[in-house]
Amino acid sequence: MKIAVITGTRAEFGIWMPVLYALAAAKQLKPTLIATGMHLQKQFGQTIKDVRASSPVPVMEVAMYKDGDTPAESLARGTANLAAAYRKLKPDLVMVLGDRQEILAAANAALACQIAIAHVHGGETAPGQWDEQIRHAVTKMAHVHFCATKKAGARLVQMGEDPKTVHVVGAPALDVAALMQTMRAQPEFSPVLVLHPTSADERAEYDRTRMLIAALRKTFPLKDAAKRLPTVGPNNDPGHRGILRAYRENADFIELEMSVPQPIFWTALATSRLLVGNSSAGIIEAATLGCAVINIGDRQKGRERSPNVIDVPWQAKAIRAALRKVQTDRAFQARVAKRENVYGDGRASDRIVKVLLKLAGKLPLPLTKSFHDLPG
Repeated sequence: MKIAVITGTRAEFGIWMPVLYALAAAKQLKPTLIATGMHLQKQFGQTIKDVRASSPVPVMEVAMYKDGDTPAESLARGTANLAAAYRKLKPDLVMVLGDRQEILAAANAALACQIAIAHVHGGETAPGQWDEQIRHAVTKMAHVHFCATKKAGARLVQMGEDPKTVHVVGAPALDVAALMQTMRAQPEFSPVLVLHPTSADERAEYDRTRMLIAALRKTFPLKDAAKRLPTVGPNNDPGHRGILRAYRENADFIELEMSVPQPIFWTALATSRLLVGNSSAGIIEAATLGCAVINIGDRQKGRERSPNVIDVPWQAKAIRAALRKVQTDRAFQARVAKRENVYGDGRASDRIVKVLLKLAGKLPLPLTKSFHDLPG
């Protein structure tokens, strides 16, 4: 069975890696990785170089973004270019992950080209700017669902999906994160900062970021001017320039990397023991790494939490209190040390491939769908 796997961001590619290795090892499956979206943007690190260097399967590049585009223009270009790629590859199945507009373009193109779709991480809920709508829209286009939790799977059934197509496998990112549990952590909590925009208002993003940096400066003053706060750049959603402006103005404190390979990022979390910001990595992977999380704002609202997460609003007082709690609350520190994670046990890739191998014996895959009402 020929499979096209879609990746549009550095973080998503890292999540795909254990799945790609498992796909490559299965003789009945012939995967190709299609790299699109932010991977091809120089201002976000042009991560296509890392993708080509580390992917265990063949890679195809498909352009989606151009400077000055509106989101609608990017979505239209991505849909058209991905459809052209599908016509060339002729896959039996397109695999997408998450809730960004790259996967909406990929699913749109697959639907128009009459190709079956498998969606990873469906059924979760997190508002973002348009993440909620994209995730659930892709669910209704998809024919196979790989969910991270039982609650996510139940939501898909609630949305009318056939229970036979819903597979609770866990989060693929944990397949790698679980391997890092033996890494030696620092004795003290030391933050890593990852912040993504939740508003197209660049001024609002700038002001919030400045406030957060001020709180971090006060709680974690630099002991060595050469060792600044490790910070990963934001995604390219509207509003990101406000965050970057605040980082540039605090270059004496912020050590900014626009792109960090996922294994290096996870290593940083495992050793530093604290992630601050609003990244999904804090909600999904961090618990397995023994990393505390201060999750700020509503970007991850609605997602299931492990005991390592402290949720706070965008208020300086609340953020400072959470930073102190991480440093002083022994009961919370003990919960973090247990590494309990609601998103799985580090075996998602094997479960995904097991399902795909069964599908490989049933080609061509059925494309029609029916709405399944809940009993009663």
